[in-house]
Amino acid sequence: MNISLHLPTSPLASPGLHWLTGLFTRPHHRAVAPDSSLSTASPDEVSFPSRDGRARVEASLLPAAKASSAVVLVVGQVGCWGSDARVEGRSLHVRTMAQALRARGITVLVTRLRGHGEAERHDVLGAIDYLLALGYRSGSIGVLGASIGAMAGLLAAAEEPAVRAVVADSPRGGGLSAQLQPLGAPLLPLARWLGRVLSGVDLGRRPILGDLTALRDRSVLIIQGRGDKVVTPTTAQTLAKACGARLWLTASQSHAGTLHEALPLYITRVVDYFCHHLQAQASTPIIVPGLAPAWQPASA
Repeated sequence: MNISLHLPTSPLASPGLHWLTGLFTRPHHRAVAPDSSLSTASPDEVSFPSRDGRARVEASLLPAAKASSAVVLVVGQVGCWGSDARVEGRSLHVRTMAQALRARGITVLVTRLRGHGEAERHDVLGAIDYLLALGYRSGSIGVLGASIGAMAGLLAAAEEPAVRAVVADSPRGGGLSAQLQPLGAPLLPLARWLGRVLSGVDLGRRPILGDLTALRDRSVLIIQGRGDKVVTPTTAQTLAKACGARLWLTASQSHAGTLHEALPLYITRVVDYFCHHLQAQASTPIIVPGLAPAWQPASA
C-alpha cells in the first residue's frame, strides 16, 4: 500500500516557482559535513557513499566496546536535533543521546543528510551499508531520527530489511501532489523530467512515503508532540497505522521538541527500546548531565 500524505508547508509568495528554483539550485554531489558537537565523545570521523552514489556522506562513529548492534542517528535540517550547534543547545542533547546508547553497548553512527528531499533515504541506506561492512549483522541495526531525518529513516528501513528497529520523532515529508499542485498540470511533465535528471527520482512514479507496509514485521516507534504545528498528531497516527508502529504522543508543543523538553524520560524510553529490540547487553546506567539517573538497568 503506497501512502502519500499532505503535510503542512511554509507559506510562500510563489510556491511553484520556489519549488522549481530549488531543483536547479540544490547541490547533489557535495560532501555531507559531520556534526562537530560530538567532539567530547571522541568519535571517529568516517565517510562512505550514499547508496545512490550521488553524495559522499561524512559521519561521526562512536563505537561501543564489544558491540553487536548499532544505531544510525540521523540529524535533520538546521534547528532540528543539533544540526546547528547554536540552536538552543540541541547539539548537547543529541550528544547525550549518542553517549547514552553507547553506554548500553550500542555503536552509534551520527549521520548528516545532504538536503531535504526523498533522495536523503539513500544517505541513510549508505550508513546502513557502512555498518554492514563493519560486520554488524542484518537485524542488529536500528535507525533514530527527527523530522526530515525521521522520514528518511522510515523510507530507508522500508527498503532495507537489515534494519530491525526504527524510532521516528515527528517524521516530516511532503506528498507528491502537495509539492506539485502549485505548478499546475501543464508543468507536471517538466517537473518529472527535472526530478529524474537532477536527483534520479521520478516524482510522478513513486509516492514520497514509499511502501511503509514493509515495516509491519519490524519494530517501529513514532514519537509525536500533541502541540506540534508542523506535523500534526493526526499525521503521526496515519503513519503509525501504515507501518504498524507504536505511537508515543507527548505534551511537547514544538516540532521534534520532546528530546529537549523531557530529556531524561526520552533517553530512557528510546535507549531501552533499542536495547530490547536489538538485543544489546545492558551495562552502565544513563547519567544525564546535571540530572539524576534517568533509569536503573531493567532486569532481563
